[in-house]
Amino acid sequence: MRTIKFFSIIFLINGFLQAQELLTLEEALKIGLEKNYAVLISKNNKEISKFQNNLGNAGMSPSVTLNGSLNFANVNSHQEFATGVTQDKTGAASNNLGSSVNAVWNVFDGLKMFAVKKRLQLNEGLTAIQLKQQMEVTTYSIILGYYDIVRINELLKAGQQNLSIYEERKKIAQMKLDIGSDSKVDLLLTESEQNKAKSDQLQLELQLTIAKVNLSNLLVRAVDIDFKTADTIVSSYDPSIDELKKSVLINNTGVLISKQNELILDQTITEARSVNLPLVQLNGAYVFTRNQSQAGIVLLNQQLGLNAGLTASWLIFNGNKNRRLVQERQLNLLNQKYVTEQTKLSVDAVVYINYQNYLTNKKILELEQENLKNSLEILNISLERYKIGKATFLETQETQKNLEDSQTRYFNALYNTKKAETELLKANGGLVK
Repeated sequence: MRTIKFFSIIFLINGFLQAQELLTLEEALKIGLEKNYAVLISKNNKEISKFQNNLGNAGMSPSVTLNGSLNFANVNSHQEFATGVTQDKTGAASNNLGSSVNAVWNVFDGLKMFAVKKRLQLNEGLTAIQLKQQMEVTTYSIILGYYDIVRINELLKAGQQNLSIYEERKKIAQMKLDIGSDSKVDLLLTESEQNKAKSDQLQLELQLTIAKVNLSNLLVRAVDIDFKTADTIVSSYDPSIDELKKSVLINNTGVLISKQNELILDQTITEARSVNLPLVQLNGAYVFTRNQSQAGIVLLNQQLGLNAGLTASWLIFNGNKNRRLVQERQLNLLNQKYVTEQTKLSVDAVVYINYQNYLTNKKILELEQENLKNSLEILNISLERYKIGKATFLETQETQKNLEDSQTRYFNALYNTKKAETELLKANGGLVK
């Protein structure tokens, strides 16, 4: 009997996979970060905040308007002048033409314009952090989705090899039945177990289809485009808890977003306080007017010229509305500081739990790797013993079940280790540079 090698690939499956597109994790991440709709929306929001961050929105630029008017009239006029002269005119025509260029510039508004400009800059920075956060979420989902496909594929390969073991057991059971050394029960039980294994394979194939569809959705690809992935899960991250605690508060996007919101709220307080100071405006206009009338003393009046001025206003009292607004925004800032501290605590707890989870899964992986090796060797020995009649059917049955369980536990432990590693990188801001 040929030696059973767990990591060999069934020839027919390999030939089928070669016809599929090979999608590497790096390619999947590149496609996802370029095409994923959630990422694209975040990129657009960042561009919107960039457009909003300008001197005009901050109120630092002058406001210039161009105005024009043209009016016609045809009226019956009766006029009495101080000299005692009266004048009646029927159908007197008149027209008025006017145009102007007006400019208003806030030269001082209680420093509000500077606070608004700073807030716009901070908001642009906030959307940049939010974009990174969304890219981290997408990257995290793609990595886990990709390696879930790898895990299921490896279980399918193991399942195919297990089916070949059932075939070998059936041959042995049939041989024993033919020579009369055993009953038909062994053969029927082996066939029953083989059918169950085939049923499990169908379930795994369905899981694989679902996993591929989910990954395709993340990559904005058609779900009917099939592909193959890598056949190994590599885990190389080796952090220390002390390094994580130091770096996570600096790099975690959740903490950074909360801190950025603190800075933004602080600027809104400065904006509210600006009302307590005077507002000074510089006004200027270039005006042209032309009035023409067939009734009255002045038949034509035309003016052209420049005028400028300075206006100032100071709000003295508005029912303490602004004072309450400042107090309200101060409380909002205080609440946001509480949110920041709570976020730090939550992130610290998540990092600690994920770190312990990572260490535990690494230990489990080492144990399961050893178990898998031993289970395979035990099964090979048991099959040889069963073939020559030194092992019972139940012993062979148990050793194969032990191998199947070891395979499942091993690949799940490998995936869980990678998942814990990815969660640590996400919390530490290391998924997206």
